[in-house]
Amino acid sequence: MNFENANTTILLWDMFYLGNPHRHMYKDIKHLPHIYAQAWPYFLTLLVLENGLRLWQRKKILRLNDSITSMSHAILQECAKLFYRGSEHCLYFWIYNNYKICELPWNSIAFWYFSAIAVDFCYYWMHRASHEIHIFWAQHQVHHSSEEFNVTVGVRQSVFQSLVGIVCYAPLALFVPPVLLMVHQQLSLLYQIWIHTETITTIGPLDYVLNTPAYHRVHHGSNLYCLDKNYGGVLIIWDRIFGTFQDFYPDKPITYGLVYQKNAFNPLSLQFFYNLNLYYKWNSMSGWKNKLRSVIKGPSWVPGLSWTGHDGRRASVAGRRKKYDVKISYALKSYLLVHFIAVVNGYFTLTTIPRSEINFTCMAISTFYVVWSLTS
Repeated sequence: MNFENANTTILLWDMFYLGNPHRHMYKDIKHLPHIYAQAWPYFLTLLVLENGLRLWQRKKILRLNDSITSMSHAILQECAKLFYRGSEHCLYFWIYNNYKICELPWNSIAFWYFSAIAVDFCYYWMHRASHEIHIFWAQHQVHHSSEEFNVTVGVRQSVFQSLVGIVCYAPLALFVPPVLLMVHQQLSLLYQIWIHTETITTIGPLDYVLNTPAYHRVHHGSNLYCLDKNYGGVLIIWDRIFGTFQDFYPDKPITYGLVYQKNAFNPLSLQFFYNLNLYYKWNSMSGWKNKLRSVIKGPSWVPGLSWTGHDGRRASVAGRRKKYDVKISYALKSYLLVHFIAVVNGYFTLTTIPRSEINFTCMAISTFYVVWSLTS
């Protein structure tokens, strides 16, 4: 097989990191497809399957308002990347081109799997930093802002999330080719979509190794025992090794969402509101050292406490709380669904135009229209 021009068609198995590695071996960046964008049909398939399972398990189907909000965040993130895509890897390219220790084979099965594990290890630390460094949490919090837990939450991401990991992945540049980093970052993201579901509680013995829906339910909880736990992406072993693992207990209630929940469905508001909270905390501190600590230490940190704040004084949700909801007619729900489908179609039309065939002004106006349509 000619790996240099490997088959770039995304299959359903790729959503579970089970695809043939040979199909995801690329000699250089120019042959690397936008795997995440190609996987949308399978995401919609998972969405339908999840709703079917929920009905079979006698659970309510997904709320339209929350689901559209989550998918709107995915579109916002991709719209933002139209302007900064590639910049998040500039440091990685620079280190690899100037300081790599050795040039390892890009078409080796063994090294492909080794790279997958290495990328997942760095993801653990990136994800942990996103929770335990306040300025990073201000961006990542949007992923936790849903009071639901379903596959749409898997694509509910910050527009700046990929920029947060710049430093965390940098050590890999000493030996992992950039193209392998990008392959595994995208495949890892696909894997993490399906683990956002309440319909699956166990995958048997693989629970000891892999991150599962049950473990990730804990991660999304705002109850005290759930906070800062289960950071793993594909593998849960990093949490077991570094002391951040928390098992799932069916008899313990989990309340999803933020500790201080933002009652809104506007994706722009949810993306950026927490930065104001960060500023208020910074402004309330006396002395430049405490001001700096309020930004780089955990969200619950206050002077005199540990990095993330002592559990006894950390804010949390004691039990279940009433979910924010807006009641509208079925006619208006139908309109919103049609409107959202039209916006998605416009977004895909925009992203399929080669960058060489669209100038910056036209792209900016088109992006503004998509964002305005999602938030107006």
